[in-house]
Amino acid sequence: MITAYVHANGMLTPVALQRGDAIPEAAVWIDVLSPEDEDLVFVDQALGLDVPTEEDMQEIEMSSRLYQEDDALYMTATMICNADTPEPQNVPVTFVLARQRLLTLRYAEPTPFRMYAAQVQRHAMPCASGEEVLAGLLDAIVDRIADILERVQGDAEKLSGEIFRKDSKAKHDYNGTLVRIGACHGLVTRARDSLVSFGRMVSFVARPTEAKRSKSTERSFKTVARDVTSLSDHATFLANNISFMLDATLGLINNEQTGIIKIFSVAAVVFLPPTLIASIYGMNFEYMPELAWTYGYPMSIGLMVLFAILPYLFFKFRGWL
Repeated sequence: MITAYVHANGMLTPVALQRGDAIPEAAVWIDVLSPEDEDLVFVDQALGLDVPTEEDMQEIEMSSRLYQEDDALYMTATMICNADTPEPQNVPVTFVLARQRLLTLRYAEPTPFRMYAAQVQRHAMPCASGEEVLAGLLDAIVDRIADILERVQGDAEKLSGEIFRKDSKAKHDYNGTLVRIGACHGLVTRARDSLVSFGRMVSFVARPTEAKRSKSTERSFKTVARDVTSLSDHATFLANNISFMLDATLGLINNEQTGIIKIFSVAAVVFLPPTLIASIYGMNFEYMPELAWTYGYPMSIGLMVLFAILPYLFFKFRGWL
């Protein structure tokens, strides 16, 4: 699907394009969503560009993600998508800035694109050129990542309260806790990856050029760069906090397992002397003096009980129970 956004009265109006349609002269943003090969050929011919394919967008080398051809800047960044679902993922999105127009190429529908497109259709915003649209999109993307990190922080604080609660007698679902910690860590990792990607992209697009930008656009890029840096630091803090909670949870699991093993060890020691006595008098020798005693049986039972109580009292005295 190809959508051209035409600038008018400080807002953008979407125009759906079909193959062979002429791109409006006033269009400052062309958004290409899940294109087929024929759509890419149409965009290349209509704009005079060499739009990367989906395979090209998957490249991880910086030279393949950020480069300039003629007067066009080609930038591919990684965006977090489906963050509100159990299966978030990072998807590549390409931005091409050429001749005061912005071309975006994507194979997913990240939330910031929908939010920004809805805003520029309802409110007057700086969107008269491709650079202004790019600055607005980057701001929406960074805001979305900030919202994701805030949600992860809230989940991490709730998890921390559950892990370190004082009611030690309450049964804790450690499997569920580990799953939730893994989900938080996955989101933070994807957010950090996205922030690093967009940090490089902002540095690339904001570098000095021969063509002068407007002061508002320069300020917007600088603001986005500062936000990316601060969010990266916050994401690092959250990652360390989540790693600490993971270590604490594993430590609590280990303590619980150690307590169970200790109970079995004490039980084994307590029942070892009675078992020894029963084994001695359970031997089938023909001549055993105790077998003829009148009080032999009560004596053996008493010895078993006595030597079972003594280890228990000793463990109690040492504070091992």
